[in-house]
Amino acid sequence: MYQHYARPGQDADDEEPGHAVAILSVQGSSPGVHIVDVNTDYQRLWGGSREDWLGAAPIIVQQEAANRQIIDQLHDALNPLLNDAKSFFEGIGGLEVNRRHDGSRRYVEWRITAMGGRHNNSITLVLTQRNVTEQMEKEAQLERLATTDMLTGLVNRSQFDAVLKSEVSRQHRYARPLSLIMLDLDFFKQINDSHGHDVGDQVLVALAGLLKRNLRKADCCARWGGEEFMLLAPETSLEQAVRLAEKIRGAIKHTDFPIQGSVTASFGVVEVHSQESVKSVMKRVDNALYLAKEKGRDRVSTGGLLTPAKQA
Repeated sequence: MYQHYARPGQDADDEEPGHAVAILSVQGSSPGVHIVDVNTDYQRLWGGSREDWLGAAPIIVQQEAANRQIIDQLHDALNPLLNDAKSFFEGIGGLEVNRRHDGSRRYVEWRITAMGGRHNNSITLVLTQRNVTEQMEKEAQLERLATTDMLTGLVNRSQFDAVLKSEVSRQHRYARPLSLIMLDLDFFKQINDSHGHDVGDQVLVALAGLLKRNLRKADCCARWGGEEFMLLAPETSLEQAVRLAEKIRGAIKHTDFPIQGSVTASFGVVEVHSQESVKSVMKRVDNALYLAKEKGRDRVSTGGLLTPAKQA
């Protein structure tokens, strides 16, 4: 009997399989599920010819172990119908993510339903597998557009709001340290006025890249608006957040930005208090940033709760 667990097939002309269909049979007196017929797209998806597949066990998903589990799940779901013709099989389904030959992902949505009821102690099933890669990629792209700042590629303000609320709630439940950093480029209006908004945009893009390189995977970095950025640092105390802000401040100061050259930034840093509201946290970090600006810019301020190290 034909068994084929290689990567999903594809025609020589690179035509992707569309809607694969296999007709299956389950005999009440013998274990296993066997193929009665397959269409061309099923052959494209998994390789082999129609003759190869007749009488063989179906491939529902690419991974052999997962495929066996689904077959076992199918038998469990069919047992009532095999024992009682009046029972009803609602079907099972899922989404398989597998790899094309070039390493890219392919999403295949599958479902198994019954074709009528039990007949002569056997059940005929229909397995359908639909390539939904384009749909999934479009949905992912829409999600990226909805959550990402188009200029810098960082998280946008609305998405950051959602992440902040979630992390503050987690801090309330588990009492783990959580800090928030707000930074603002100093005299950014002068950059736009002197060199134009295109250069200003280049500076913002370069700054976004610098921030990504200096943050951990667990940190969330967002463009808050204009030249303002937010950094959310889970599992980070106020002292640790100040050190992180100082590290970034120094990196910004000693980076040669496009055309403009030297740029500085001011920072406000706060740690979320126990049971503190998001509104209160935002107000405190904004006040801390304001103090950094008032004290001469190119510095880190905690709003007076912690004295930062001497500026360099």
